Amino acid sequence: MHLMRPVAIALLTLLLLTAAGRTRAAQPIPAPAELEAAGARIGRITIRALDIFDTSDPAENKALYRAANRWHRRTRESVLRAQLLFASGDRYSQRLLEETERNLRELRFLREPTIRVVAWHDGVVDVEVVTHDVWTLQLGPSFSRGGGHSSTGFSVEDQNLFGHGKTLSVGTSSDVDRHANVFSWYDPAVWNSRWQDQLYWSDNSDGQVWYAAAWRPFYSLDARRAYGLLFGNGSTLDKRYRLGDEFDRYRHELDWLDAYVGWSRGLESGRALRLRAGVAIQRDLFRTEAGVTTLAPVPRDRRLNYPYLRVDWIRDRFRTTTNFELIARTEDQQLGLNANLTLGAASRSFGADRSATIYAGAATYGKEFSQGRQLFLNSTLGGRLEGGAGVDQRWSFAAAWYQRTSQRTLFHAKYTVAGGSRLDLDHYYQLGGDNGLRGYPLRYQQGSGMNLFKVEERVYTPWSLWRLLDIGAAAFIDAGRVTGPNPVGAPALGWLRDAGVGLRLGNSRSSLGNVFHIDIATPLDGESRLDRWQLLVSTEATF
Repeated sequence: MHLMRPVAIALLTLLLLTAAGRTRAAQPIPAPAELEAAGARIGRITIRALDIFDTSDPAENKALYRAANRWHRRTRESVLRAQLLFASGDRYSQRLLEETERNLRELRFLREPTIRVVAWHDGVVDVEVVTHDVWTLQLGPSFSRGGGHSSTGFSVEDQNLFGHGKTLSVGTSSDVDRHANVFSWYDPAVWNSRWQDQLYWSDNSDGQVWYAAAWRPFYSLDARRAYGLLFGNGSTLDKRYRLGDEFDRYRHELDWLDAYVGWSRGLESGRALRLRAGVAIQRDLFRTEAGVTTLAPVPRDRRLNYPYLRVDWIRDRFRTTTNFELIARTEDQQLGLNANLTLGAASRSFGADRSATIYAGAATYGKEFSQGRQLFLNSTLGGRLEGGAGVDQRWSFAAAWYQRTSQRTLFHAKYTVAGGSRLDLDHYYQLGGDNGLRGYPLRYQQGSGMNLFKVEERVYTPWSLWRLLDIGAAAFIDAGRVTGPNPVGAPALGWLRDAGVGLRLGNSRSSLGNVFHIDIATPLDGESRLDRWQLLVSTEATF
């Protein structure tokens, strides 16, 4: 009896402590602002890398889906941890959780990552990171068509090699310009660090191109340092077109190098200002080649070696949406004003073939209105100042309007205008079936300026094919023209219009491309010899 009393007291105490622990773990989770105000720290971080298909869902518990899960190597936990912008013991920041989600969405071997607080106790929050893998192995042929010409290929590629997040690709391709045998490698987190590297080599029917790069980017809005080194070399036969037909060719040999260091004070008052100082080498050599037809003058050689300074202005204003430029996937939109400006000084003492000031800049602006209406503006400017005069000056401006017309439809209109003066002969603007006028041959028009207008009604259906492809559609009208002279003497035909319809297949379970496009377009203007219908098949990053 005397022995039973202490045993009973000990058991009762243990039950009370267990109940208290459960009560503490079950505390309701305050709002993010309250957690930050309370000075909460991050505790346990749980990583859940899920398979491609959820076999607990009867609709996905099929032999094909189970086989895909079995044959696919799931992303390793260390790969995901390397992408996190927070660690256990850090002050809790909802902004960093959201920015990490955005970074994870940029990785093509993942879909729909979510990061959330799952527990709150003793001033500590436990965080769960959930990601879904996609099919990353491509083994077999590929096909695309645009502007009346087809491109084919065969490759072996994995964008999540053995679950390590690396991309390795070996293949062959053939298009209107050349036949190529290609090897490429990309690592977004070298040894699970913030460093990235890339290697590309292509043995072509008209020469070789290769480049290598290693860089540590500004991986977050609050990152303070960046470094980079990129260099490469190539030799190709560049084609010029006149009304969609090949006009002539010339040999183009190029090599380039870019090495830089970047600084930032991080995120201040919702904005990040970044400085980058570097050295660039850009050498473009042009010549005619025996046995190759060259009718128009070839471009002049350019040897531009120069130090440069770049400034970036970035605003921390993002929102998420769906069924915008993708189908049935979460998308990130950056609003407000963002801009960059680069200034360089080439000189003969630095190995250049001239003295010149090189400038380049870009600015974007996004604004959201009520009732699902959004406006995005984009502008670019670039060129050189040589002897007090502007050379190869190019500018562009684009305005894109989006408006929800129903829960599953979206109206989209975009106008682009671009121009230039004293252009280098390899920098003229082109319009055709491969870059804006879908009803026309590729590279159909050429000039020192251009206008392009697109109107599109998009449909995002609730249907999918075998849980693999989400179905969408579009009806569109394109209109465009080029202005100013061109080096091949192609006549400017004024405004050209086309109309068409297209099928869109969202590819949410694979890394092979975000949206498959299958379009049929007809030209409404131009020459009588034009084909009445153009079939376009491609894999694009957006709708």
